[in-house]
Amino acid sequence: MTSTYLLYQSYAADLSKTLARISSQSDVSTTAQYYQDNIGKVKSVDDFLNNQRLFSYAMTAYGLSDMAYAKAFMKKVLTSDLSDSSSFVNKLTDPRFLTFAKAYQFSTDGTVAQQAVTAQNTNDEDDTIDLYTQAQVNKATSAQTEATYYQANIGNITSVDQLMANPRLYDVAVRSYGIDPDLISKSTIRAVLTSDLSDPNSVANTLNNSNYKTLAAAFNFNTDGTVNGTAQSAANTATTVYQYFNATGTNASQQAADYKTQYYKSTIGTVSNVDDFLANNALVDVALTAFGLTPSLTSRTLLKQVLTSDLSDPSSVANQQTNTAYKKLAQSFNFNTDGSINGSIQTTDQLNNVVNLYSNTFDDNLQASNDRAITAYKSTVEGITTVSDLLSGTAYSFIMAAYGLNSDTTSKYTLTKILTSDPNDPHSFANQSHNAAYIKLAQDFNFDADGNAKTANVAQTNTNLATTVTAYTRHNGGAVASGATATQQQTLATAESNYYTSTIGSITNVDDFLKDQRLVNYALDAYNLKDANLTTTDLRKILTSDPTDPTSYINKPENAQYRALDVAFNFGTDGNTLSVPINQVQDRSQIVTTKDGYVEQTMETQAGDQSTGVQLALYFLKKAPTITSAYQILGDKALLQFTQTALGLSSYMSNADIDTQATMITKKLNLTDLQDPQKLTKLIAQFSALYDINNSDVTSTSPVLQILQGSSNSSNGIITIDPITVPTSS
Repeated sequence: MTSTYLLYQSYAADLSKTLARISSQSDVSTTAQYYQDNIGKVKSVDDFLNNQRLFSYAMTAYGLSDMAYAKAFMKKVLTSDLSDSSSFVNKLTDPRFLTFAKAYQFSTDGTVAQQAVTAQNTNDEDDTIDLYTQAQVNKATSAQTEATYYQANIGNITSVDQLMANPRLYDVAVRSYGIDPDLISKSTIRAVLTSDLSDPNSVANTLNNSNYKTLAAAFNFNTDGTVNGTAQSAANTATTVYQYFNATGTNASQQAADYKTQYYKSTIGTVSNVDDFLANNALVDVALTAFGLTPSLTSRTLLKQVLTSDLSDPSSVANQQTNTAYKKLAQSFNFNTDGSINGSIQTTDQLNNVVNLYSNTFDDNLQASNDRAITAYKSTVEGITTVSDLLSGTAYSFIMAAYGLNSDTTSKYTLTKILTSDPNDPHSFANQSHNAAYIKLAQDFNFDADGNAKTANVAQTNTNLATTVTAYTRHNGGAVASGATATQQQTLATAESNYYTSTIGSITNVDDFLKDQRLVNYALDAYNLKDANLTTTDLRKILTSDPTDPTSYINKPENAQYRALDVAFNFGTDGNTLSVPINQVQDRSQIVTTKDGYVEQTMETQAGDQSTGVQLALYFLKKAPTITSAYQILGDKALLQFTQTALGLSSYMSNADIDTQATMITKKLNLTDLQDPQKLTKLIAQFSALYDINNSDVTSTSPVLQILQGSSNSSNGIITIDPITVPTSS
């Protein structure tokens, strides 16, 4: 009679080919295809339990076929709250039930658990915020560049046509006074600039917008276009620049603050009275901001009364204000009660105090303003569920600024087409636009073709991420420095795990993943492939292989060792990350894991039809890499039966205290040996020989037994087996 070990070898010698052979059996492949085609249609636990083909397939896959009759029991398993340690499934001692519950996504009410939808995942949200912050800096820098250019060159202008011919000067001049140069013809602007403001019928006076009159008054052009003296006085140049920062939305920028500070220092000494001071918005802006007052909300009448207050008079306006900032403001200037100046408008100390206070207050206000904008965006975008919500709320202006878009050239209709584009489809609207901003916008948001928020595209689901980290940890932290102590090893492992978990979420395609060697090394360590010498080309082929396609690269028997790595990731065949199904009871990796489990169980069952010992050996082979505690063995009847037989322990040991049983196992078996393929093979060979003796399947002259008896050494109580050559045929 064929020995248990030789029969086991007929299955395990080339396990991948064995599994491929069983998977191709017509009944197995047909059932697997039915499962794959229909599991996504399940909308409740009752749907699942009442579809006998799906339910029995699943129960078999997870080694629970003997419980297929207990549907009420299994319903309680599937609807347990996995996060509640006291829930039904978490109280069961058999780990198979918890594994089964984790493989399906049912809510406690029996419906399919909805995956969270989000307009943006965390990494894309951070990306948008970074773009916004950088856009603000770029806009302010550009405004500063143009303002500096304007100040340096406006004095060289000798005619209106010369100004019109210089696009940079012209843009600053017109935009500063609230006029969009892109919407108004140059002929109209020329007519405005050469208007005689004393003539009520001139163009500037007849246009229905006071901005045109203000623009004309800021320049010194004659009606024939020549310059009367200089194109602008120094005061008007300063006003133009100040208003340019306002017009470009950069008034709150550091660049604008630097300009105002410089301007304040150079101009404050030219002020002759309080009215002169109040007429200069740039000076007032600095002074009020320095003391925490808001220029746009402060009455000029009140301000004049404060600045001309007699501070020695308790009843003066400055002293009567409940806000002490007004008194401090008055103390910083030297105005008489009639508005004239007492000596100099400010002493050096007073001037420096105002400037320093302005700089400090401005910095605080700028940071607070940026923080408010970012906080408001984050708060808004997290509650957005449709494109229309995004484009109708406060987030709209934020994303327009972040992606450098203008409402004049990019309508909300166009934005909708961008946001509902599939960024992975080269023929989508965004990609066909060949506009980098449009493509980036489509990539950074998660909307489907109907404009509804969907689940995020991820390189790994949370479940697979946790599995990867667990596998990495189980392999002693992966590759660490030679000679490292256990503590050093743990520290390095923790650092790598932290890096991996914090970085993998930012990966949007397989090439980004492969560029990060630290991520790649971690994954290879986790899936025991660090010595496989895989090239980047090899890894790309593996990770873009569809594990649900029986003909794909990863499903070829010779590539079976790479399959777990592929299943752990969520890359499509084009290399881009896939979204998590929004309303399905299993995601792709869970479906594949279930199908794999069914094939393995079928193999074990077929082996069991020939020999129960072979079935036990194959089961132990599958479970061994995950065993780290004797209690795992004690909690699984099949593992326990294998272990008792292999170690020569009596089945009566089960009558002892659980801790005593665990000690009995670890005294005879070093659990770390289960991670060593050679030692695992020897243990299975030992089991096979002893199983045959116990069940009288072979004689005591079994070649395996003879080898084991001649080479085993258990003097220290721990079973160790010297290298042996196990025959592969009878």
